[in-house]
Amino acid sequence: MSIQPNKMRRLALSLSFSVGLLSLSQEILWVRLLAFGQQGRPQAFAIVLTAFLLGISAGAIVGRRICASSPNLLASAARVLCWAAALDLIALQLMAPLLGNEPWRMAGLVLMIALTAGAKGVLFPIVHHLGSSEAEAGLGRSVSHVYLANVMGSALGPLITGFWLLDVLRVESVWALVVGATALLACLTLAAAAQRRASWFLMPVLLLGVGAVLTWQPLAVIDKVAEPAQGDVPLTHLIQNKHGILHVAGRNGDGGDITYGGNAYDGRINVDMGRNSNMLDRAYLMAVLHKAPRRVLVIGLSTGAWTEAILGFPGVEQVDVVEINPGYRELISRYPDVAPLLSDPRVHVHIDDGRRWLRSHPQARYDLIFQNTTFHWRAYTSLLLSREYLTELRRHLAPGGIAAMNTTDSLDAYATAMSVFGHVVRYSNFAYMSDVPLQRRPDAEAVLRACLTGGRPSFADALFARPAVAWRLLNTPLVPAAEHLRSSPLTEPGVITDLNMLNEYRHGQAPLFGALQFMLPPNR
Repeated sequence: MSIQPNKMRRLALSLSFSVGLLSLSQEILWVRLLAFGQQGRPQAFAIVLTAFLLGISAGAIVGRRICASSPNLLASAARVLCWAAALDLIALQLMAPLLGNEPWRMAGLVLMIALTAGAKGVLFPIVHHLGSSEAEAGLGRSVSHVYLANVMGSALGPLITGFWLLDVLRVESVWALVVGATALLACLTLAAAAQRRASWFLMPVLLLGVGAVLTWQPLAVIDKVAEPAQGDVPLTHLIQNKHGILHVAGRNGDGGDITYGGNAYDGRINVDMGRNSNMLDRAYLMAVLHKAPRRVLVIGLSTGAWTEAILGFPGVEQVDVVEINPGYRELISRYPDVAPLLSDPRVHVHIDDGRRWLRSHPQARYDLIFQNTTFHWRAYTSLLLSREYLTELRRHLAPGGIAAMNTTDSLDAYATAMSVFGHVVRYSNFAYMSDVPLQRRPDAEAVLRACLTGGRPSFADALFARPAVAWRLLNTPLVPAAEHLRSSPLTEPGVITDLNMLNEYRHGQAPLFGALQFMLPPNR
């Protein structure tokens, strides 16, 4: 039975739109998965995009051959969709073992990305053929309509997936939803092709059912890839939303549970200075550097341990915390050691991007600004390390104010701080920045003894004896950043800017295990 040309063109437009939506939605999922497996390395998106485009190109070649040989293109399109759904299901099963750091895993993952993209790419020539007018005068118009439908679907897919679905479902569930939607599209296409044999519907209906089940009962992919993925350290919490993936690994009480953001270490849920497993001494140093801190800004809530410690500084009246991922607030509520900060009237948690929040509050001024920044080599860390950002940070300091950031031992971060602030000193791996000279208060020991955690002194008397943590806070020299850079045997560091993204470009730890290292500047 032949289909009217107008109806066929409408079918082609619907197929083009749907395939674009599903294909680009899947690309978003691949980026999320690969970035998680690679702990946020900046090459993740480029690897996915390259594999995706190669796959689509190869699929289009196959689709062209189908157009030249198939007597029933609509039925062929349905079969292609069916095999695409099956391949997506296989990919879901193979994700956990492929999301690793060995070369063969990366090669297998790139191949799988190309295959899943290519399976849907086969449809592009077919839908253009189905939607094209036989009249030469209308050929350009009909092709442009099919192409426009594909572009619209491709634009809508990432928006729906990235801003909505990933906020309500796990990434594994959204992937299964794509499997089911692709299988459903195969069923509808078969029906439109007037196929009457029930056996033709068996495979897509089965895939549709499996996709539906796995949407609500997802496979544990992230759980298996999450660090640490071995030994007797269980995952105690896993939170997924559109902003990222957080998980916590229990350590049987030896210093507090470890939190991971995007599969990279993000601190311990512990405020005990007797253990100092969170290296909170880097925060307490600020209490003895500033003469009277009252207003404090914290960029990044994380486990809440830093904010809980700051609330115990003598004289602190207000703490604004800017955190982009609301999952941390949910996580903190589950731990009694840090949960009280959520109900402390001095604390105001703002769910927003730190940089955007600073720009939208130009009049806000703070005595202290903290940011326990993640590893400098991860994607998007330039946004919190660049000269432009630190200049914005400086504008929000009150007279005599101090800003502190975790450099994660990046010499470039110290050089950038020095390009903005007149005085920069180093303690541990932190840079302390100000427009006034930085030195400890004369009453530094009294200030530390007055710090409280949970209503009790943060530092027991024994911690003031050499070489305990309070003694180190009072006696460890504050090394000028310039002296630290001169003492480094490496070459002159550079200044990170929004344009050069130097820390990501230079230290991105290419996940192809050194194969691309020759393309990067020397590490500094």
